[in-house]
Amino acid sequence: MSRNTFGGPALAGLIVASCAVAVVAMAADASKKPADNSYCLVCHANFKTEELAKNHEKHGVGCEKCHGESDRHSADEDGLTPPEIMFPKEKILDGCAKCHALTKLRAVEDHDAAFAKDPAKRKVCTDCHGKHRMAVRTRHWDKATGKLIKAEGVRMMQKDTPATNAK
Repeated sequence: MSRNTFGGPALAGLIVASCAVAVVAMAADASKKPADNSYCLVCHANFKTEELAKNHEKHGVGCEKCHGESDRHSADEDGLTPPEIMFPKEKILDGCAKCHALTKLRAVEDHDAAFAKDPAKRKVCTDCHGKHRMAVRTRHWDKATGKLIKAEGVRMMQKDTPATNAK
């Protein structure tokens, strides 16, 4: 009669180890907290409801992850200082690829346009996944150089935000 040697204490040890791995994995997932974008949302209020921003925030990726801390930008009450990092259209895919692997993106069936050889036919992430634009833009920068191109109005503020108290 052959005896199963994979039983008793060995099996119990394997079960305990599996449970421990599962608990550690769940704890790591639970520790991922939503990003706190409240500092940026004082002026950029429309991003509270913008799907691209909301989805990233929910997964712990805040404004600073893509745009830098932008301390000078946020301290400039006239809104004449650009964020540290902006993305001209031709840099959007590279910016997103810092977290979203291009090898995985290439495997997604309907993402061929992101890799089109002809720049006129090439799409970028924000063509389909949310424009990620201010609802009202009073400041326009060259996103490649950070140079202010146009300043309209007094400040890049959104109506009905805590900073303006406008109704």
